[in-house]
Amino acid sequence: MTDAVLAGTGSRSLVIAPKETRLRVLDLVLERIAARVLEHGSRLVVMSGGAEGMDECLARAAMRLQVRLWLALPNKGYARHYWGRASQLGRDRTAEFAVIADYAERTTFVMEQVHGTSALTLDGLHANVWRNLFMVDGCRSFPGADDFVVLGPVRPKSGTAHCVKALQAAGKWRDDMVLNPAPADAQLPWAAADR
Repeated sequence: MTDAVLAGTGSRSLVIAPKETRLRVLDLVLERIAARVLEHGSRLVVMSGGAEGMDECLARAAMRLQVRLWLALPNKGYARHYWGRASQLGRDRTAEFAVIADYAERTTFVMEQVHGTSALTLDGLHANVWRNLFMVDGCRSFPGADDFVVLGPVRPKSGTAHCVKALQAAGKWRDDMVLNPAPADAQLPWAAADR
């Protein structure tokens, strides 16, 4: 019997959203994962791209529900960079990431070579794009995630929008994948127009 993989995508800036928004997103993600546990039982694996924000929320929800966690990091040094000097909170959070990575290592695994290089870009694509494509399309031994959860609203030209387009191209898109934690007129950090 094969694993049922639930992956996710969404803005890193969820981590700087108001506390009530972060808690609402966590509740929505917990509900989605719990529903998949009822459907798939111990076959369920939650796949996180390992960034702050939505990826972090997905990982923490899996940990809370004691569901296996798979971190699909695009390259070596990714966590050190994005949880360190590039953290949205402006402080080093690598110790917090280490707790998530330790859980993933104990329950499934941490993969740090989605595109096989530590370069930030490869063939003109950013490491996060390679990671998104892996989560959607997979590789020879992994067909890509069966299901996704997407933090909405999705800002055009964002990494989340890229992942949604990849889901659509792969025929995996469903409108019910989107979690909208606030009314359409709410000022969410990731909903702002491109800067």
